[in-house]
Order: sequence, then C-alpha cells, then structure tokens
Amino acid sequence: MKFNTNAPFWRFMDTLVHFTALNLLYLLTLIPVITIGPARAALYSTMFAYDENDDISLTREYLRRFKREFKHGLISGIIIMVLVAAIIFGLAFWSAWNTNASYIPLIVLIIAAVIVVLTAEYLFPMQARFENSLGTQWKLAAMFPWRAFPCTLALLGIDVVLLAVAYFIPFIRVLVLIFGVAWGAYAKSLVFLWGFKRYGGMGPVEQPTYINAHD
Repeated sequence: MKFNTNAPFWRFMDTLVHFTALNLLYLLTLIPVITIGPARAALYSTMFAYDENDDISLTREYLRRFKREFKHGLISGIIIMVLVAAIIFGLAFWSAWNTNASYIPLIVLIIAAVIVVLTAEYLFPMQARFENSLGTQWKLAAMFPWRAFPCTLALLGIDVVLLAVAYFIPFIRVLVLIFGVAWGAYAKSLVFLWGFKRYGGMGPVEQPTYINAHD
C-alpha cells in the first residue's frame, strides 16, 4: 500500500506534529518564569512568519526568534510581572478593608488591571512584528486595544472560547497543554495581522529571513 504524503490527512498530521513540538518548546522556555516576555514575543514572531511562509521549521524558527526578542522581551516581561504583582497586592489589601473608603481604590485597581492585561495582550505581538524602541512598543500597546476595539474583542473571544472548552471538557485541558497554546497563538496571529493592516501606524515591519523546514 502506497501512502500519499500530500493527502490532506497526512498534511494535517504533519502540521499537528510541528505545532505540538512548538507548543512543548514554548512551555519549556516558560519554566524560568522570568522568560515569559521573550517566550511570548518569540511565539508570536514565529506565528507571523508561519502565516507568511508555512514551510518554515517552527521549532528552529522559535529558538532563533527567542534569542532575537530576548532583551526587549525580558525587560517588558519583568515590568508586566511587577505591575501584576502590585495590582494583586493592592486588590488583596483593599479587599481586606470592609469600609466604604476601600471602594474607590478597588475600582482604580480593577481599571488598572484591565489596562495592564490589554497592554500585555498587544505588547509582545507588536514587539515581534515591528521595529520600534522599547518605549514606542509600550506606547503603541497601551493605545491600540482601544483604537482597534473590534480586534480586541476578537482576541478576547478566542481566549474565552479556549478557556471555556478547557473548563467544561476536562480531557481538553491535557490537549491544550500539548498543542493548544500554539494553536491559540496561531488563531490570534491572524487577528493581529488583520488589525495591524487595518489600523496601521505601528512602524516599520521586521523583515527576517526564514529557516526552511527542509533545510
């Protein structure tokens, strides 16, 4: 019996294997925790490259881009973690005060949490896609969620669907860990590219070379 490796089924299985390898590599680079920033930037950078050239080696491309995005990603990741820690501490502190005086600080902290989450959502994809200074990356990431609100809603929709499926279908949680993160990033990368193209003004697009999967 002769197998046709170009058949849709085998092409899908090949893609699934490559995405699984990328997913596991991404999770591995998250283990130090402090490398969350570079890992997220590298993941989206790899997905953007895959959107433009689906013949690339995902794992080799990821490692190359992880190194390239490390400096800015590390700094931004640390800043995000500090902001998140400060907000969590503030929420815990003011929630412990059962008085009317705690309501205003809690509202301010909730608003700050939304801003930080949305900024972080765009920050690393923008770092991966455009050649900007660190300060410009933060400025654009803070403004773009509101400027491109339909794009933001689409991204939140993807998050909600993934979390809901993982929550209500227990065995899916394992699949999410195996390859779901990479697939989610791929879905989001399509939304990001659409948003960047539609709303523009993000700066010069990086023009990297690719590592072909057959090289």
